[in-house]
Amino acid sequence: MLFRRWIFILSFLTACWFGMQIVHELGHVFAAWCSGATVEQVVLLPLSRTDTRNVESPLFVYGAGAVFGAVFPLLLWGIAHWLRWKTAYLFRFFAGFCLIANGAYIGGDFSIVGPTDAGLLIEHGANRLILVLFGVLCVSGGLFLWHGESRYFFPKRER
Repeated sequence: MLFRRWIFILSFLTACWFGMQIVHELGHVFAAWCSGATVEQVVLLPLSRTDTRNVESPLFVYGAGAVFGAVFPLLLWGIAHWLRWKTAYLFRFFAGFCLIANGAYIGGDFSIVGPTDAGLLIEHGANRLILVLFGVLCVSGGLFLWHGESRYFFPKRER
């Protein structure tokens, strides 16, 4: 039974990673469309990116990925919690995952391959302190949501 639990956890973490990428990139896509920019392509694997052209509102477009990527999962969890779904804890975990991932990405400016959203935001005039504060708030919020979640993934009788 414990083996199946671990398979579920690893599968769910993988789904969280891909889900976070999708939601983050959707934020860029929606912002690009709203501002009149052209979306050329969205790449999801292994690291995601949205390629755009004619971006006239770079702070809006480049910042929207992290903001939408943090807020939308919270909204999904809120709905699941409000409807009292048995699986609301999964939505809560996913919301925490997205907060931590987007907060660390923007607040930490992790340049792994190519330009990052934080780098582009700074290049276009964003205040680095605001990005760090966004990161601290998101990561703290994600850890808060994760607090106590282990009871769902490892019930006492299986520990």
